[in-house]
Amino acid sequence: MDLWSSLMNRMREAVKHPLAGWAIGGAVAVLIAGFLALLYERAPVALDEGGEKITFIRIGAGASDSPYFGLGRRLAAIISRPPDAGPCEPASPCGVEGLVAVVKSSAGSVANVRAVSAGHFESALVRSTTLVEAWRASGPFGGERRLANLRAIAGIRREAVHLVASRGANIRSMADLAGKRVSLGGKGSGTADVALAILRGYGLTAKNVELFREDPERASDMMLHGQLDAFFLIAAVPDPLVADLAARGTIDLVPIDGEATARLIESHGELSAAHIEGEAYRFMPALDTLALGAVWICNANADSAVVHDMTKALFEPGNREFLPAADEAPPLPKKHDKAAEEALRRQLMAEAVANLPIPLHPGAARFYREEGVLPEK
Repeated sequence: MDLWSSLMNRMREAVKHPLAGWAIGGAVAVLIAGFLALLYERAPVALDEGGEKITFIRIGAGASDSPYFGLGRRLAAIISRPPDAGPCEPASPCGVEGLVAVVKSSAGSVANVRAVSAGHFESALVRSTTLVEAWRASGPFGGERRLANLRAIAGIRREAVHLVASRGANIRSMADLAGKRVSLGGKGSGTADVALAILRGYGLTAKNVELFREDPERASDMMLHGQLDAFFLIAAVPDPLVADLAARGTIDLVPIDGEATARLIESHGELSAAHIEGEAYRFMPALDTLALGAVWICNANADSAVVHDMTKALFEPGNREFLPAADEAPPLPKKHDKAAEEALRRQLMAEAVANLPIPLHPGAARFYREEGVLPEK
């Protein structure tokens, strides 16, 4: 078996157990990223080598230790297919022929949209609320020209809004935040903007809530030392930090539901309703909250054929276990069931185009139309 296939198989095994195999998956992904970087370290271009065309794509993610960087690694594994990778095997991972993707660290979603708009990255992972701000020239983009040359490839996965409260703070609902000490998220983070919008939707402001801007790890420490009553965190379920606090019996998760939430969803198209199951976190009951998407984007000028093929690769059956959105999907029957597999594939494609805050790239839209996920017109 060649090196590329060996690395992909090890990555695939790790992804089957995303929590227990996180360290293994990360290590294998580092090997993949290093392998790709050895192939090409300068700005990606299309070139011919030995008669075979190679296309290099950069995927902007977050910091190298962030969940978004892990998502970028998985995307790179899905779409990459170097010339020496050999033929695709049935039900095995298979990327775009001649394409090599490299994950690039960044300062986060705001930096990523600027990099894609300016052509410094070919693609990037961005939180949907940041895309809305870039499109409208609001928030961190206020006073700038709106970034209208951004296009979506797919919604990669949904992230739930966690409102984490100290067990002793007696916070059972959003209304109970009045008079409390609440962290919105780190300075300049997208979490803070979402948290402020949610608080405003419930009639809560700096006049009746003492607001802090701390990253989740710092907020967690402050809460454990009695210096904070609650904090907002946006992450895929289950989140390791929340899981640790829940297992220690030190927190409550506060629902974000009711009429105010319905109005927020209506006024903020990038938000959607979400449900966290009771078994997601130890000692925590099931609850309703809000969610927003992590969106894979590119520049409007990106090659339509390449974008089409990258989108197609996302939903190849052999790549399903790499696709981040598949982590949240119900498990398939142990017995091979083509109908169930196709139903799940179509579900994942439908979710990929739901609640997108910016237009799809024409290449991606063509793929979804070919699959009947989008209408012809």
